[in-house]
Amino acid sequence: MKAILYHASIPRFVAARLLGKRFPARALPLRCVSLPEPEPLHGYERLRVRMSGICGSDLALLYGKNSPAISPFFSFPAVLGHEILAELGGVRVAVNPVLSCLERGLPDCPACARGEDHLCQNIAEGNLSSSLLGFCAELPGGWSQRILAHRERIHPIPEGVPDERAVLTEPLAVVVRGVKQGLAKDWPKDVLVIGAGTIGLLTVKALRVLGFAGPIHVVARHSRQVELAKALGANATHASTAEAQKAYGAKRYRGALGATAWRGGFDAAIEASGSPGGLQEASWAVREGGRVVLLGAPGQAWHDFSPYWFREVRLFGSYCYSWDDFAETVKMLPYAEGIEQLVGEKYPLEAWPEAIKAAATRKGSKVVFKP
Repeated sequence: MKAILYHASIPRFVAARLLGKRFPARALPLRCVSLPEPEPLHGYERLRVRMSGICGSDLALLYGKNSPAISPFFSFPAVLGHEILAELGGVRVAVNPVLSCLERGLPDCPACARGEDHLCQNIAEGNLSSSLLGFCAELPGGWSQRILAHRERIHPIPEGVPDERAVLTEPLAVVVRGVKQGLAKDWPKDVLVIGAGTIGLLTVKALRVLGFAGPIHVVARHSRQVELAKALGANATHASTAEAQKAYGAKRYRGALGATAWRGGFDAAIEASGSPGGLQEASWAVREGGRVVLLGAPGQAWHDFSPYWFREVRLFGSYCYSWDDFAETVKMLPYAEGIEQLVGEKYPLEAWPEAIKAAATRKGSKVVFKP
């Protein structure tokens, strides 16, 4: 079968980290190769991949933005791709890519026992050397023609949901988990979403589907992002976080050495840009005692933590989802109309350099592989 294989390369990691998206896509340590069909394992099914998305975390790996501290929990060489829409016996299914005690055949660790399998303590133990399908040397990810998935991780797609919406199940589940953990237990009166890429735009829709009725403001820098944000339920968009704060009546103060501080602001902010600057902006964009939900993945960065103790700002991080969160997200798909507009170009596996380049440069558009 055809698949896109990633080989870890320290020199290329460093070069990509220094050059960022100027690093040529064809020089990335990826190759479209022919691999043996994956042999079914006990408890697993072999699926045909219909579509698989390119995630910001995939780009962070390729362009050297990941923190080396999390490297023990991923294994290479690996076929990437964890946003997977597949087919089993003619039925369309979303694949939950979490690899926990269940997949390893181990007794439940404390996290798995309490239903938080995405926080499994054994992700670097047993017969699998990774926490997620798509970053695992032993199992192929979705950037391939076929994959193996445990039966417990396979969720049929509701009828009438288009493929372009269904392929967004995994990133939507990330958002659902973050919103539920940080906001839904006690809804804020208003929310600022910083970043209008896939995660930011899915956040707007998830807030509405989960029942948030208050104002949603979005920092969106491109015209297509502005259009999509409003279509999915945003009340207002702003070209920058500072513009949003001023429009909302927050007061700006100048500090020593050119530093900036704010008083007042939004009840809650969701950082969805994945940039270190976005998290810094979010920490000042909320009112005193406000909440920040970190959905982006800034990796290593210098960060000023003074807003958290000086203004009692609370920070919630969310990287993945439990089995229940993923199952709930699948059930939400019929009500998430419009998110399919986020899906743009569909590329064959052989055109991976063009697909990666498009994913790294396009704004407000999800690039997917269609094997």
